[in-house]
Amino acid sequence: MAILFRVLLVITGLTLWVGCKKNYTEIGPVSTPSSRYLDAFNWVQYGNMPLVISVPHGGTVIPDSIADRTCAGITTAVDIFTIELVKAIDSVFQKDYGIKPYLVTTDLRRIKLDQNREWAEATCSTNAKTYLWDNFHNAIDTCIQKAVAVYANCLYIDLHGHGHSTQRLELGYLINTNGLQNVAGVNASNTSIGNLLAISSTSFTNLLTGSTAFGTLMAAKGFPSVPSATEPSPQTGDLFFDGGYNTSRYTNRVTYPKVFGWQIESNYDKVRDTRTNRGLFAKAFAQSIMQFFSNNTSMDTKGFGR
Repeated sequence: MAILFRVLLVITGLTLWVGCKKNYTEIGPVSTPSSRYLDAFNWVQYGNMPLVISVPHGGTVIPDSIADRTCAGITTAVDIFTIELVKAIDSVFQKDYGIKPYLVTTDLRRIKLDQNREWAEATCSTNAKTYLWDNFHNAIDTCIQKAVAVYANCLYIDLHGHGHSTQRLELGYLINTNGLQNVAGVNASNTSIGNLLAISSTSFTNLLTGSTAFGTLMAAKGFPSVPSATEPSPQTGDLFFDGGYNTSRYTNRVTYPKVFGWQIESNYDKVRDTRTNRGLFAKAFAQSIMQFFSNNTSMDTKGFGR
């Protein structure tokens, strides 16, 4: 019913334009002044804190009107319950801190469109899908620009789910396993937290595996993470996601110099599997993010939402 409602909104032409680097068609407001549908499948919430979270692979809608992707070498697996997970995160931020992050999600299943790939692979070079891909990415851009306009800097997280046997969070800073095993040889400016070094007195190594690193904070709350103080790197041969297109694009030091962040590949067991566990994870996530801001940036968390 929700999808039908959104489609009807598209048909009736209830659209407006929101300024960003590239305008996109937006439908809304729908539920609240900050919750808007970009089209029949993509959705955005404007927040009031310097945190933008995108969820590119949680969609399960497979409309016949959109052709399946059939180009070679693609991945089509669904990151199950990641949309539900980000909604739990949003709920905790609003309940516990009175603030809300910016959110961008898609209901469209990955076999139709991959919102964590560059255009050609994302759409299998199908021009008819371009507006859906553009809407998602222009929404992320708009959210980042809004956050940076208020707070000068912004944390960006691309939220995923992995199916690896080791049940831990995999944090992608655009550093592969070999790099995490030899951090001294990594060019920090080319990582997804390179821009953070400009506003942090914390060292690059500490941001990855120190006592106030995000992974360490989450591990201390019962959610094992790599990298962290207890697991500085995956073991050689371990399956590990080190960050993808979205993380690379939106933390780029040239085009997004005020943005830092990482990709989170969340495990299924005790994180995404039940509503209760999603709530527990969300609470630990929100607490860790606020601690991370306080300990590793010059940003005043008491000013968030003001």
